[in-house]
Amino acid sequence: MPTENTTSGRDGGESAALEQDLLRMLETEIANNRLVLPTLPEIALRVRELMAQPDCSATQLARLISTDAALAARLLKVANSSSYRGHRAIDNIQTAITRLGMHLVRSLVTQLALLQSLHSGGADAGRQLAILSRHSMEIGAHCHALALCYTQLDPEEALLAGLVHDIGKLPLLLRLRALTGGQGDVADMLLRRLHGRVGTMVLEAWRFTPEMVAVAAGHEDIQRNPYGAPDYADVVLLAHLLLQLRQACPPPWAGQAPIFRKLRMNPQQMLDDASLAQHTRTALERLST
Repeated sequence: MPTENTTSGRDGGESAALEQDLLRMLETEIANNRLVLPTLPEIALRVRELMAQPDCSATQLARLISTDAALAARLLKVANSSSYRGHRAIDNIQTAITRLGMHLVRSLVTQLALLQSLHSGGADAGRQLAILSRHSMEIGAHCHALALCYTQLDPEEALLAGLVHDIGKLPLLLRLRALTGGQGDVADMLLRRLHGRVGTMVLEAWRFTPEMVAVAAGHEDIQRNPYGAPDYADVVLLAHLLLQLRQACPPPWAGQAPIFRKLRMNPQQMLDDASLAQHTRTALERLST
């Protein structure tokens, strides 16, 4: 009769073998472009394509955005929020574009379209995708506040970087759900090992800028850019560290991350910064509505 240790060892060996089999299978699918990648919502693609044209006008952009009622309503809500509100309430998309500016609208449309996808994915595919959606919003809100308070980076692009940093997990979760039910330590390990590589593929397929693609590949590598100016991947890494510090579960090396040296700040100063905390709450409220 097998002893408990023998059974445990056999189970551990079977788990390791399954892990390696799934890893090889997924790596092969990735290498051969057989892993099904998510598509950026069509309205966001069309907006980005239109705005890439040198003669794009606010009228053309308003007409296009108005074809998606849900997106148009959310853009109006943002334009009338405390962050952007003027003296009068805005009730049409063209005026919202004029108030916000073309560059900001481009980023906001992409953000809002992604949020629609994340929310619908969470509802359809279960608890893990809902957790991914919430985590992306929390990191995005922290990124917006950090960029606004401590860097020269565009806060809205920083927020977008936070929303997409783990986008590689979306197709992996769906694939692992089919292979293993998406549960357990094996699935978690595969997500950790592969999501950066898959995220790079997704953002390249969506024609994001190289700086934004670098977010998917490098947001967990604290030594990737130790001396240069802060970039969006740095901000996403810092957002993770601050979130972990606020949850009292930071990695032991948190205080030594080069991003703190670049900003000439330490973790406690950021935790004590009331303005940073308020900007983070405001951004999260906007994303959550």
